[in-house]
Amino acid sequence: MKCSLFATSALIVLAAAALTQTPLAAGATAPKPDPLVAMFVWWNAAYRQKDGFTAEAFSRYFTPDAVMRINGKDRCKGLEDLASHFRDIQAKSEMVVIDLPFIDEFTSAGGDRIFTHHFVRAREHGEESRERVMGYASIRGGKISLINFVSVPDPAPASTGNARK
Repeated sequence: MKCSLFATSALIVLAAAALTQTPLAAGATAPKPDPLVAMFVWWNAAYRQKDGFTAEAFSRYFTPDAVMRINGKDRCKGLEDLASHFRDIQAKSEMVVIDLPFIDEFTSAGGDRIFTHHFVRAREHGEESRERVMGYASIRGGKISLINFVSVPDPAPASTGNARK
């Protein structure tokens, strides 16, 4: 199955947003990022590498049966499908970035869902675009088993050029 450029980017943005850190006291260690943020941090880096998107790499963050659902449609199922989808996006675009930290993020009381609100920026054929993404990731065994996002075009305000409004 194929995923949209923005849907894929949305996943990455979610993961990176969780990396927001506050200053630590001397001797303290930074908290471990949640599985979604960790995945998006990896995704942003993997996009810039020729062979960054492999099923093996996705297996560090996703369950073997993971589903990516965007705007109510299952776009990817399984590790090979995720890797193939993102390689396709990588090949046809000049840039995709999941903006981190997220605009908003929280985890369910049970810890099995991570909710996010973020932007994904992209450039394809020289044309810049931005998507506003909201939704959640289901977590099973410390890995992402479902991405369920709603994504809509949301151009950055022309007056400031700022991607975060």
